[in-house]
Amino acid sequence: MLKQLFIRAGSHRRRAANQFNIIFEPFARELLARGYARNTIHHYFDAVEHFGTWLQCRRVTLRKIRPVHVREFLGRHLLRCRCPRPTVKTLNTCSAALTQLIQFLRLHGYLPEPWERIPPLTQADRLILAFDQHLQRVHGLSAATRHHRRAYAKVFLSWRFGRRDLRLRALRPPDILRYVSLRAQTLKASGIQDVTAGLRSFLRFLEFTGRIRPGLVLAVPHPATPHGFPPSKVLDEPSRRKFLHSFDRASAVGRRDLAIALCLSELALRANEVAFLTLDDVDWRSLTLHLRQTKQGRERLLPLPAHVAKALANYLEHGRPAVSHRGIFVRHRAPFGQPLQGPHVRVIIRRAFIRSDLDCSGAYILRHSWATRAHRQGTNLKLIADILGHRSLNTTTRYAQVHVEELRQAALPWPRTKP
Repeated sequence: MLKQLFIRAGSHRRRAANQFNIIFEPFARELLARGYARNTIHHYFDAVEHFGTWLQCRRVTLRKIRPVHVREFLGRHLLRCRCPRPTVKTLNTCSAALTQLIQFLRLHGYLPEPWERIPPLTQADRLILAFDQHLQRVHGLSAATRHHRRAYAKVFLSWRFGRRDLRLRALRPPDILRYVSLRAQTLKASGIQDVTAGLRSFLRFLEFTGRIRPGLVLAVPHPATPHGFPPSKVLDEPSRRKFLHSFDRASAVGRRDLAIALCLSELALRANEVAFLTLDDVDWRSLTLHLRQTKQGRERLLPLPAHVAKALANYLEHGRPAVSHRGIFVRHRAPFGQPLQGPHVRVIIRRAFIRSDLDCSGAYILRHSWATRAHRQGTNLKLIADILGHRSLNTTTRYAQVHVEELRQAALPWPRTKP
């Protein structure tokens, strides 16, 4: 296997002297089975060989590798590496290679489980965990929203208490004002809005659980928003057709990407909702789509238009590889056959916008465009909110826009009076 991948005799001699020599053969076989290109495997092996040489200089054997060694190699050694060629010194390549290496070593028992020792929870960690559970159970917030709220709370606690004990009863309104003023010096208007909203949510939790004095949340300022929310960019009908025609319907990847684009533009799904779709979510007899994993945690049942169902069936029959899981959309490059994630869907749409020469970048534009188009056709906001999965109509009004130019054209001319 290795002689087929690496032709030069010098590379075989170097790898024979490396401590990872015993796993090179099965490691290469696994990378090939997962769909990695030969050129990528070459770069990964050079990075792993570099890591192995660095470990040997520190007398660290294969079974004694720990996360601290990986972090030190990537974070310190690569910055001032003076190792002789040939060595891979690119951070992205080395990080990706070591990720695959550690995964392989743990899977085949070369490294102990758990590989990384989990430190005990601190007082702040326990408080943030209770805050997260409150956001999920009481407010029903999505995982992404809870992630941001936890981050804002951690930054505030670190700023106010550092590593000292959390004396939450000692919090006073001047502390809140000083923190917001400090963060506002380096943030834009939208960032200040996010910080104050996150801090307000955290203080409400502390007040609700009796950890702080009542009324402290009132000290959080409400930043002014003189311009409101800027109108979202939407695609008109010619641009939308141009966008959909940019996909190659003759290739498996093109069929997959077209089906993804139609789910976004015709069903107004979010990128994560598209990525989480499974074969069990589609009812081909009644032409409906059952969304189980949504941002708000509320299941939705949507009608499946015939042309969207046709695109999905075309990909499933003539594009999707045979895999063991039930996910609809999968990777066609290494790691081959793995389910797509939300970021992958966003990259697919961004590249399609570039091919179409459209001044757009986010997958959310397709969702906004559908809502705006449905509103212009007379669909009421309540129905649009139900399809989009919104709890509040105020959120939906930002999607279903009414443009000033359309209002200007619809306005009646001012009646003139005779002199």
